[in-house]
Amino acid sequence: MKKLLDRSWWHSYIGSVRFYKHLILTVLLLLITVPWFFVAGLAVKYSNAEKDAARLESLLDSQLMTVTDAETMSKTHIHAITPPSEAPSYQTLYPDFYAPQELNLLDYSDKTIYLTFDDGPSPRTPEILKILEENNVKATFFVVGQHDEQSYQWMRDIVNAGHTIGMHTYTHQYKTIYASVESYLEDMYKMFSQIKEVTGVTPTVFRFPGGSINAYNTGINQEIIAEMLRRGFVPYDWNISSEDAASTPPAASHIVSSVLTQANRVNRGVVLMHDSDYKYTTVEALPEMIRQLKEAGFVFDAIHPETQPVIFSYQN
Repeated sequence: MKKLLDRSWWHSYIGSVRFYKHLILTVLLLLITVPWFFVAGLAVKYSNAEKDAARLESLLDSQLMTVTDAETMSKTHIHAITPPSEAPSYQTLYPDFYAPQELNLLDYSDKTIYLTFDDGPSPRTPEILKILEENNVKATFFVVGQHDEQSYQWMRDIVNAGHTIGMHTYTHQYKTIYASVESYLEDMYKMFSQIKEVTGVTPTVFRFPGGSINAYNTGINQEIIAEMLRRGFVPYDWNISSEDAASTPPAASHIVSSVLTQANRVNRGVVLMHDSDYKYTTVEALPEMIRQLKEAGFVFDAIHPETQPVIFSYQN
């Protein structure tokens, strides 16, 4: 109790990584305990914080991940807070690495499909853009670091066509990226800066290489999520996989069947696909995939900062 009445304790707690970890878990607990209601105005209360915080932190640290749709995060407001002096040193890195708007997650649309393409741009990008234009569909491209003018032009083409361009990774080297929180921030800051310089757009959405939890980021993924949230960025995972990540591209018919089967199990879907030179069957599958998803009653949209994310969530 004395600690709770100590203003210096509150000052060190608010804005810390621990604070944001508790904030993440509070949202996830709301998803579990209030599954049929939209959460309006997320508020984290601290009147009995010390005891509850220890319990929540233990829960957060001990759980594994599963896919969950964050549909009940409606009207969630998360504000970037200036870190106290004893905050982790990485919070002071890259002072311009912040989203241009505060998080205000509002948009949840049933029967909506978000087509997303990782690892581009590539020679497949113009083909994908043409198909999307012909079908009047907007999508999201999570791009990687590029070093040639042609790729820069494809990045500009994505933006000029009205699609969302987001950060995926600069190097796509998992061992390097996930060596530490500092390493992750360094890599993503490079991608953030390149997108701004090449396209004139400040990226506001991102996707973890391998998803928000994977074999390489175990132990630091919570800190990374907390720090990216603090900077105004939200990770977008997926709940539908095209299964095109295999080294040998699957047949176009398999991709279409896989996506349609999974889409029938969700209210809305974020579809994972890849924009790479050898992913030609993904391009071949795209027109038929779009046609069948439309026939199933889905509409399409690009991911925006207000879009409720599909995020991998923790479970026992």
